[in-house]
Amino acid sequence: MYFYGIKYIAVKTNPIEDDLLQLVTLRNRLGELGYADPEYDEAEDQLLEAEDAFNREHGSYLESILLQLHQAHFPGQEVLLPTAYMAAVYRDSVVEEGAYELPMDEGVLVDWELPNRTSRKAKLVLVPTPVRWMLFDGEGLQCLWSIEEPNEYRNPLAHDENAT
Repeated sequence: MYFYGIKYIAVKTNPIEDDLLQLVTLRNRLGELGYADPEYDEAEDQLLEAEDAFNREHGSYLESILLQLHQAHFPGQEVLLPTAYMAAVYRDSVVEEGAYELPMDEGVLVDWELPNRTSRKAKLVLVPTPVRWMLFDGEGLQCLWSIEEPNEYRNPLAHDENAT
């Protein structure tokens, strides 16, 4: 399985970041437990309750960002709840300190509309520290939005465009 390394940095604490990091902790804990583990059901219930609370508390704000991203880059595709875009687990990188390793198959599959080109399959994933939406296209990853610059929406580039 291939992994992407995603740097995380110290950010000012904010409610979205704090709550997202709690979800990451709960997802990682659940990922460490097997289905037969006596703690699995309780850990899964805690995660589901925390996801519901996260979506109630921050869903409208994050969905408005997702809506803009979808309209610009993934038109006609359904916007899901923000927690649907999370990875199953966020592992600390063994290669690079201060980074997460995420399997390339994490996130929500989207058809990335490229101007004057055929669409490309990609994955859109929610990543913490700072809170941001990352696009994985099989060749690399790009940040489309970050809470550090909440009014800036980035246009992803096809990797062959970077070479020119």
